[in-house]
Amino acid sequence: MISLIELLKSITLEGGNVFGTTSRIKKEYVQPTLKKFTAELSKIYPKVKFNFNTLGSAGKSEDSGDIDLGMSSDQFIDENGNPLLSNWGIDKVEFNRLYEKIRKNAKSAKEAQSKLRAMLELIAIDIEKKSDYIDTNLKSAGNGSIFCNFPQYNEKGEILNDKAVQIDINVGDLDWLNFSYYSNTIKDNVKGLHRTQLMVAMFKVLDKIFSHGVGVKDKTTKEIVATNPQEALAILNQGFGLNLSQDVLNDYFELMEVLRQSVENKKLSEKTFNQILDVYLKILDSTNRADIPLDLQEYWIANQKRLDLKGKLLPKDSNLIKYKIA
Repeated sequence: MISLIELLKSITLEGGNVFGTTSRIKKEYVQPTLKKFTAELSKIYPKVKFNFNTLGSAGKSEDSGDIDLGMSSDQFIDENGNPLLSNWGIDKVEFNRLYEKIRKNAKSAKEAQSKLRAMLELIAIDIEKKSDYIDTNLKSAGNGSIFCNFPQYNEKGEILNDKAVQIDINVGDLDWLNFSYYSNTIKDNVKGLHRTQLMVAMFKVLDKIFSHGVGVKDKTTKEIVATNPQEALAILNQGFGLNLSQDVLNDYFELMEVLRQSVENKKLSEKTFNQILDVYLKILDSTNRADIPLDLQEYWIANQKRLDLKGKLLPKDSNLIKYKIA
């Protein structure tokens, strides 16, 4: 029997805007838009239950660049790794043709992983064909996510003709998806991504690779070493000699405070803490419209040259925009 976790191990989910034609969505428009989006998908796939989990900061912050949704992999693949073709109206011959093509080109993907990829690609193509309202990014489909471009709606259910939003359907284990996209506190210029990217930096310092979709991978062995929040937490605590709780890990401000206190209490060396900050700032420097948290802006300025921080992707209202390198 193939577990769903094993099935998803080598699939990487990538976020960010892939359309270039979408707009940020206001908090009050998120739920009306999702209601229309779910209704549109349900018309195309009446056998599928679209019980989405809203991930990240959408609906929490005043506005969001996109909407990340989580959908359980058991809606696509059964516990034996068999694709649920009839639920999605996928032709078996067409599926087998694409599956064989993917298997031929895949160097390391397992059989069940290739089946899921084929399913998601065909679903993305099908949505594009059957919906007058949803556009999908076919080049990005299949890697554990389906990227959709959809109109925005207001509270009255009225379409905003000049506004569209990117909606990403991320397929995987819901516990892990909720954890990897979660952020407890959104304030000042800190968004949900700031907490997650800080966690990414901490794993990178430990030679681990964090994936939104599947867990944590050892950089050397390429093996998945964590597929749930508890395992991920244990790696960080053991690697840095800390006693972090999941509540602390869920909040940028609390996590940063604990790290600083750990340096003061000699539980964490200043060298290691600075290494985390260096990696973190370089990650943010390559993340579109990600401002530098206010508590790190002095460190950013002091170390810009050493870390070769360009600031090219900073939001226009950032305090650091004057340091941007053309």
